[in-house]
Amino acid sequence: TLRIMLNDSLEKDQTYVLTIGTGVKDIRGNELKAPIVLPFSTGKRIDTGRISGRVIANNVKSVFVYAYQLSDTLSPDVISRRKPRYYTQVDEEGLFQLGYLSPGSYRLFALDDQNRDRLYTLQTDRIGIPFRDVRLDSAKKSYFHFNFILTREDTTPPVLYRTDAVHRHLIEVSFNEAIRLSPFFTVKVKDTVEGRELPILWSEVDAEDPTKVLLYSSDQKSVPYKGEMIGVEDTSANKIDEPVSFTFAGSEKADTAAFRLLKIIPGNGQKNVVYSSPVVLFFSSPVDSVHLSNNFTLFREDSVPVAGKWQFSSLLAPRFVPDSLLRKGTAYFFPLNLAAIFNLYGDTLGDSVYVHRFSTWKWEDLGEISGMVTAGNPEWNRMLVKATSLKDKKNYVVAGVMNEPYLIPYLPAGLYRVSAWVEINENGRLDPGSTTPFRFSEPYLEFPDTVKVRKRWTTEGVNITFKW
Repeated sequence: TLRIMLNDSLEKDQTYVLTIGTGVKDIRGNELKAPIVLPFSTGKRIDTGRISGRVIANNVKSVFVYAYQLSDTLSPDVISRRKPRYYTQVDEEGLFQLGYLSPGSYRLFALDDQNRDRLYTLQTDRIGIPFRDVRLDSAKKSYFHFNFILTREDTTPPVLYRTDAVHRHLIEVSFNEAIRLSPFFTVKVKDTVEGRELPILWSEVDAEDPTKVLLYSSDQKSVPYKGEMIGVEDTSANKIDEPVSFTFAGSEKADTAAFRLLKIIPGNGQKNVVYSSPVVLFFSSPVDSVHLSNNFTLFREDSVPVAGKWQFSSLLAPRFVPDSLLRKGTAYFFPLNLAAIFNLYGDTLGDSVYVHRFSTWKWEDLGEISGMVTAGNPEWNRMLVKATSLKDKKNYVVAGVMNEPYLIPYLPAGLYRVSAWVEINENGRLDPGSTTPFRFSEPYLEFPDTVKVRKRWTTEGVNITFKW
């Protein structure tokens, strides 16, 4: 028995909800799997308004859903300033239900409150931002499938951490967070003794540690250098407005690691390659794009060349993208004359010829998912549908038009989670919204059940409806 003594009197004609959270344990240490909700009222009736949905995240153990009743005095940053009057904890699956709500309009948030103060702390707490406000009245007392995607907002630009010359051809510029280079990125480096410019042959973000920018230079000297970068931003698009200045001690140490081909995707001998797969080659130092493209041809098993284009946004991992989908159940190969492939410093991969082979899925081993995404809002037109394999977490995404059938083809047999979101920004990514300034997220919904895909079969009727 738990007895709670209140510090103040209860309001008249008000529905109250007592919630016992999942942090409660019995004497054997067993936690509640879902919160216990106990309503009572100081009036003659209990309010019956209800909003339910799911918070989608890897870890939802300490996540709550807050509801603020809309009013003329409700500020956009209310979640940072005022504790919610209505809130509930999600269960271990991320499901929540805010019940016993009085009629009115509400703005909901999901919050992973790190310091347990029931207020949102920017850049510390994870937050889920709604895609709309909810109106409850006598005609509509319940709202279902109100989903949230948790995100950690970042509003500050990256900060330079340190700069090191790894060897005479490589400089690492490190920041305090993951960064990316804008299309307008430029970098200049000069020695501080003679004022001579050090040519930077190539620059890109380190794929293994995205907090680092890798600068591949001409031969350095053992003198101090000073550099400047323009066009650095973090993965949340927070730009560094001023040029980034950095200094480092030059190195004359040789790079003792040989120029190598580290990995190829698809792997050698790999079967069941998806039809849309590019060929990606991973090198230990930047490859010369001209020599690579002149000495690479992808062939079908009947020796017919496959047309395609190279993408050299990375010289450490260039991609060959076929002009059309690869054929079903077909073997492919490409020879590489290692002696004819150089890096930017004139080093070759070797003196032999390497042949790489892989094959695609057989048509009869794949299935499909079809359905329709519908919405009552006529302004929502474009949408994306995603099927995520429960086995290997691979995503299969197709674009489509709202209120028209969609089809996700070429799916290996297995279980999938299907979701859809409205493409308001039309950037191909789910926009989680913003609190500063406030901006609704893009509408997102998941199909309530897992979807089973069978070979040579179209799983139909996977319909998702956005209710407005």
